[in-house]
Amino acid sequence: MVVLLLAGCSAAREGSEQSGAPPGEVRIGYMPNLTHAQAVLGVAEGTFARHLGVPVRPRLFTSGSAALQALFAGEVDLLYIGPAPALQGYLRSDGDALRVIAGAASGGSVLVLRPDVDRDDLRGTRLATPGIGNSQDAALRYLLMQEGWRTRERGGDVTVSPMAPAEILTLFSRGELDGAWVAEPWGSRLIAEAGGVLAIDERELWPDGTVPTTLVAVRPGFLSEQPEAVRRFLEAHVSLTREIQADPDGSRERVRQALAELQGRPLSDLVMADAWARVDFTFDPMADAVAELADRAFRAGLLGASRPDLTSLYDLTLLQEVAP
Repeated sequence: MVVLLLAGCSAAREGSEQSGAPPGEVRIGYMPNLTHAQAVLGVAEGTFARHLGVPVRPRLFTSGSAALQALFAGEVDLLYIGPAPALQGYLRSDGDALRVIAGAASGGSVLVLRPDVDRDDLRGTRLATPGIGNSQDAALRYLLMQEGWRTRERGGDVTVSPMAPAEILTLFSRGELDGAWVAEPWGSRLIAEAGGVLAIDERELWPDGTVPTTLVAVRPGFLSEQPEAVRRFLEAHVSLTREIQADPDGSRERVRQALAELQGRPLSDLVMADAWARVDFTFDPMADAVAELADRAFRAGLLGASRPDLTSLYDLTLLQEVAP
């Protein structure tokens, strides 16, 4: 599968002329989540701007679907995004909308339930995910399918509702949700602030514990016109990842401070420590795991009627130059 995915390398640049002129700015989209830590730090500490040599215009999203729409509309150039919306965007556009150029995070995706909910009996439960078809939504629907539970839209009695993570926390705290599959730090917040219990750490469901949570995608047009800017961005992304890997405790505090600026208040030490421990930061594209995720999403009915062709999903040429 890796061979198939890598076969598309450089496809986006073929047949396109490069403008040669540097961009006036670079627009980077991401979410204020722990699993987007490189973006959180890269924007907050000016790392991206220093490497790029031009202003960076950040744009925050609360769901992968909203981020994807912005990419479709040409409103962002580079995007930290979950693998499920990346796959949907790629397939919905017949491969025209994006190329994945690096990985960012593995893990940090959890199912949290109320203490009185039986993990092995989800009949009649009210569950939530951050968005229809996003990575956590795909994981939940695949689990339900594997275990024989059907959602209401498929004639069953398990309700799966999409909503923003902050709304999930509010409704879960009121007892109006039985559980949620979310990205960190929201899983740890549901546990620490709303009395939830950890039912599944998604890493447990994958053979080697590698579960792609965040990828880095680029608009093919921007990649074609500004390969040097994309290369410099990747240098920053790889540098930030290596900083996090080399000093996880110090980086955790830097991310905590940056997230506090975005969210209006700092996460507690307990939430931050628990959430951080469930995420592995990487620039590895995790191509095999993404292919497996695509297969699971297809079997869960989230990727249409035909098995997805991911031949040109990845373009890793510049990543291989930056981090050979």
